[in-house]
Amino acid sequence: MNQQSVPGLSVKAASLWLPPEKEGPPEGELSATDLERIGVTELHVAPDDISPPEMAVLAAKDALAGTSIDPNSMSCLVHSFSYHQGFDMWSPAHYVARHSGALEGLPINVQQLCNGGAVALQVAAKWLVATPEAGAALVTSGDRFCPPGFSRWACDDDAVYSDSATAVVLGRSGGDDDLLHLLSLGQVTDAEWEAQMRGNEKFSSVPLGHGAPIDLRPANTAFRESGAAARMVKLGVAKLHELVRHSLSASGIGPQDISACALPRLSQGMRNGMFRPAMEEVLGGDPHYLDCDTGCLGAGDLLANLVDMEERLAPGEYGILIQGTGGYTFTCAVVQAPVK
Repeated sequence: MNQQSVPGLSVKAASLWLPPEKEGPPEGELSATDLERIGVTELHVAPDDISPPEMAVLAAKDALAGTSIDPNSMSCLVHSFSYHQGFDMWSPAHYVARHSGALEGLPINVQQLCNGGAVALQVAAKWLVATPEAGAALVTSGDRFCPPGFSRWACDDDAVYSDSATAVVLGRSGGDDDLLHLLSLGQVTDAEWEAQMRGNEKFSSVPLGHGAPIDLRPANTAFRESGAAARMVKLGVAKLHELVRHSLSASGIGPQDISACALPRLSQGMRNGMFRPAMEEVLGGDPHYLDCDTGCLGAGDLLANLVDMEERLAPGEYGILIQGTGGYTFTCAVVQAPVK
């Protein structure tokens, strides 16, 4: 388990950028039962003339505008993503750093599917803990799930995907600019389940070598039929419970202190069928569970949930955020709204 108590760090600003245009499911491809299971009827769709790193710059500038922190004072910029960033061989983190004004901080790329933003936040937190002279770090995400390589409604059994970008400014606690105190942040992994996302196919030698659009459903089917999925859920929930208990202990609070809980932005069936019951076993029935209507945001899920959590918590209240990704890794963050 990678567990970290992070006293002295706070979210200074958090921003979610969503394109205004939306689209519904392709006509005739999803049944009423499918839509009820998914729990989303529209997804955000970015225009063709904007890339994920450009979207991340918009989110970063919006977040930075809410602080008095000089962008060029960022000690690092950690950019996360799930899908194509516009070029095949380059560093999108450097682009985001340049165009958001963080010219001298170290740009770092993180690619871990839907857990990317969570891991990026931990990289930034560890950086600040290990570097006393560093004042702040910028964490971003950007994903655009567009054809021909991706079908946002049909590539996955348990998620549909909106285009988005997020940004979080993480810094030292103190002053009037703290939005959320970051009390603990940790992950737990069991790499035995890495085959969930690749199935029985052989490795390809080129991007989209298994065909376009990407289709995760055959791999999911093979994983279920092998019996591995049921075993993963059973053991994974136990690991999630262990992570949550360690996170609460590291934060110095108990389950009864949690006012709100944010879950991964997966299908309604996954949220209500797996994650919420698993969390209720640890937290009880008192916390408010944050709702969402965006579908999955790729790497931006946990960072977007920080935006929603800040809006939900009253001064002094505690919130917990859960994220997961295929492979399998869970993330847990505990935050508190400051008393001002």
